Amino acid sequence: MGTESFSKGLVEIISSSDDSVKIEEEFLQVLQVLNSNTEALDVFRNFGIPADKKIEAISSIFSKRVTSMTLDLITLTISQGYADNLSDIEQQVSNYIAEKRGAALAKVISAVELNDSTQNDLKAALKSKLGRDIELSLKVDSSVIGGIKVSIGERTFDGLLSSKFSDIQTVLEGR
Repeated sequence: MGTESFSKGLVEIISSSDDSVKIEEEFLQVLQVLNSNTEALDVFRNFGIPADKKIEAISSIFSKRVTSMTLDLITLTISQGYADNLSDIEQQVSNYIAEKRGAALAKVISAVELNDSTQNDLKAALKSKLGRDIELSLKVDSSVIGGIKVSIGERTFDGLLSSKFSDIQTVLEGR
């Protein structure tokens, strides 16, 4: 089974829960934490470390922080051999959850945290362009200096200052 089918299955399990909103948030937050930690990714991608040891580590870290169902879903992901695909699973689960709600998922990168008003304005602007509801997946990255980058499916709007500086550097180096 590929990551897409597995991710769809995870979303179906999450959706069947009475506490689906909380489990969605927790599951995606755990995946984001793991994906943003290079050392954790190295451990999960290491085929020399048995899955039960990886599960034991996850359980000791998250058992008191998330619901038992969220922990079970993370454990299932690892035990089924998807520990090296956590980034793909995070993206696919996010997309399937948004689709289930009839919305499109917009991945947003900015240098600073966006306040509620800015998030609502962004959703409204994207909805008017795309004609459907938008859910935001926000990531703050101070290295981008300023601006914003929005990706929805294959479409990307890159208004990051770091990208503009890179473009300028490329032009100057080409002379």
